[in-house]
Amino acid sequence: MTPPPHTLSDGFDPGVLSALGGLDFKARYVMEGFLGGLHRSPFRGVSFDFSDYHRYQPGDDLRRLDWRLYARNDRLCIKRYMQETNVRFYLVCDSSASMAYRGQGAWASKLECAKVLAAAIAWFLLKQNDAGGLISFKGEDNVPEFIRPSQKPGQPGLLLRQLEALRPVGGACLSALLEHTCRLAQRRSVILFFSDLLEPSQEVRRGFQELRFQGHEVVIFQVLDRDELEFPFAGPEVFVDLETGLRRTIVPAAARQLYLTRFNQFMEAYRDLFQGLEMSHFLVRTDMNPCNALALFLSRRKHSR
Repeated sequence: MTPPPHTLSDGFDPGVLSALGGLDFKARYVMEGFLGGLHRSPFRGVSFDFSDYHRYQPGDDLRRLDWRLYARNDRLCIKRYMQETNVRFYLVCDSSASMAYRGQGAWASKLECAKVLAAAIAWFLLKQNDAGGLISFKGEDNVPEFIRPSQKPGQPGLLLRQLEALRPVGGACLSALLEHTCRLAQRRSVILFFSDLLEPSQEVRRGFQELRFQGHEVVIFQVLDRDELEFPFAGPEVFVDLETGLRRTIVPAAARQLYLTRFNQFMEAYRDLFQGLEMSHFLVRTDMNPCNALALFLSRRKHSR
């Protein structure tokens, strides 16, 4: 069999991913080289990964006594291990119209980037027997769509088809999406949130606070275009709000500094919010290797358990 021209570990060409057809194939491609490892549970149990000792108490399993430690220190101690387990996770994807933006240097729109990342992460988690579900809105009327977490064989295909069907339409829906997630995710779960977060409001803040109060582990993938981060425009441009249709002619040289100041304040406010709530926050640029965020996410998951 002819080997692929390169692997992700050798360097990733976003143009290759952009040219691939089908979310299923893209997810497989992105996950190359990352499938491995299990996350661990805070519960103690039986596995091959040693955790620590605790002093023997009547009723403890005598098979777990460390006789070598007893011979050295004259102390009866029980070996404890980390229990490998699965989790429930939800993909929560913002499909508002602002997610349709794609700058000149981007390999895909923000929504397409979010969908590929969501599919790749779902592929990884389902491979290790976690139960995956999805929460999203459909159409301009924000019709709720919900796939219940499951480990059944058809779940990967179901999630991928639902992600593939998402289209960037409608106005701001972030606060409503968070409220919907709080209502549906009734058991403690991992919430994987994909959005540009271009809806700073008290309702959005309260939505994230509610998810944290419910005990969920929330991971935010903020997907942004280089144009939004750097405002690299030169000549006069007509800017169109994708969600309201409002059009405005702007001279970038005169507006750049004010824009960047306000944008950095916007980013700092979200960073402070997520840090205070102990939520993981990853910035995903549509002009850069999407696997960077994926690798960092998997690395943090590995070392946080």
